[in-house]
Amino acid sequence: MGYIIFLVGRIFFTKPSVTLDSDHIISTKLQKYDASQIECIYMNYRRIGFKLYGKRIVPMDLCFYFKGDQETAGVEAVREWAARNDKEIKHKFFQSWV
Repeated sequence: MGYIIFLVGRIFFTKPSVTLDSDHIISTKLQKYDASQIECIYMNYRRIGFKLYGKRIVPMDLCFYFKGDQETAGVEAVREWAARNDKEIKHKFFQSWV
């Protein structure tokens, strides 16, 4: 029962965010990924995911979306990061895993 309460609290009261730095990103679980570990960036409508080399599915902590009022500036920041680190942006459906 305690585990269910923990999961519900985490879902509704956690604000996931991904931090883009010059040559790495910090995931929603505060794990640091170097740009050399990222194969490409997927965009599917408002959802964005960073796919790692050697993986078929995008990790859940590297999936996120921007709130409506921040979407334009956020997507532009992702595009700039991708250009700076020579990463391809693919506009297609992608799966994620926990």
